[in-house]
Amino acid sequence: MNPTIFGKEHIIFLIIFFIVSIVSLILIYKFVKSEKAKFITVKIFALLLLCAIVCNRIFIAVTSNDWRKIIPNSFCGLDSLVLSLAILLGKKDNDILHFVVYFTFVGGLGTILYPTFIKTYDSIFHPITFSGLMHHALSLYICILVQVIGWFTPNYKKWKNLVIGFLAYITLGTFLIFVLGINTAFYINSPVIDDTPLTIWVIAPIFAVGYALYMLFYELIKRNIRKNKKL
Repeated sequence: MNPTIFGKEHIIFLIIFFIVSIVSLILIYKFVKSEKAKFITVKIFALLLLCAIVCNRIFIAVTSNDWRKIIPNSFCGLDSLVLSLAILLGKKDNDILHFVVYFTFVGGLGTILYPTFIKTYDSIFHPITFSGLMHHALSLYICILVQVIGWFTPNYKKWKNLVIGFLAYITLGTFLIFVLGINTAFYINSPVIDDTPLTIWVIAPIFAVGYALYMLFYELIKRNIRKNKKL
């Protein structure tokens, strides 16, 4: 019997992921203090993420016998690739992080909670299923990690980066659809979840509102902390 969403295998994965994430983030926050240690920590996790997404795309391409599928054709797949490379090749708090961290957090959290692909194969340890879960989990973890250690600081003044990043993704999606014939690319023509209206044209406005609310609360909390320090 294939694994199911919120089935035994999925729930066990979620429990392990959240326990390991919480404990490790607390330990990193407490003991990883120097800039060198932070640099090494974030680079190691970015390398692990790069390995996970590359393996996932290779497994998908080989299993489907379709070389086109080695190119990430979903937001989550491209998020994992862009996030890992932005950390490995870019500087601390670089501009790419100011769109991909937000995209990745939403996509990573949504997918590990509701991984539609988990029921495709007969085991959670099938190479495609397991590597898919791992790259989503690692990408979500890194989005939190970079903020915990100060590698990335949210900044509402860089909201334009979100627009540029979104347009870049849609441009790639358009190429995949009209040139390579991958009609499901980036949820432009098809929904994230079957039989729902959740195409990117519905998700994007919801995401924009969520981003605005997040930045509002972030700024309010930051200002409150500054006021308390002055007292």
